[in-house]
Amino acid sequence: MVFVYTGKGRRQAQNDDAPPEQRLCAKQACAIQWCLAKRDHKEHLCQPVIDEWKACCDKVRSAAAETRGSENDAAGRKE
Repeated sequence: MVFVYTGKGRRQAQNDDAPPEQRLCAKQACAIQWCLAKRDHKEHLCQPVIDEWKACCDKVRSAAAETRGSENDAAGRKE
């Protein structure tokens, strides 16, 4: 079970119905929070970590689009 930071030191279990990029890129999102906290919330100092998270999200979205595309192709062949 993956935990996400919800503020004020509380940890809460991540919802199973969360978007795929939220579930699969949680490690990168936590790294952003850690980096910002350690660097006085100066975003430019954490840009490499942010870029890594964006790349992860793009990868997940493109994989989901490919999956949906192949499902649509399969459904079209059945008709």
